[in-house]
Amino acid sequence: MDAMVLNGEITSRRELVVQIPSSIAPGAVQVILLRTSAQKFARRRARRKIAHPAFGLWAKRDDITDSASFAAELRQRLESRGDGSR
Repeated sequence: MDAMVLNGEITSRRELVVQIPSSIAPGAVQVILLRTSAQKFARRRARRKIAHPAFGLWAKRDDITDSASFAAELRQRLESRGDGSR
């Protein structure tokens, strides 16, 4: 088995586009994908979060120092409220 590193691109139609050197003979191949641009994926995911209307909702609140514990406390209060809705 010969190994070779080729750079390619996955299109929006979910197709892999790779330029094959002429020195490679036609035949069966095994493709292993290694995502080299993990940073681009993280940025795209971050943009989706920023676009959410609730993003930054507590940003200007001085009374919230730890947003994770504040959210956990809110959930706990909601789950244990006594109005019979849960």
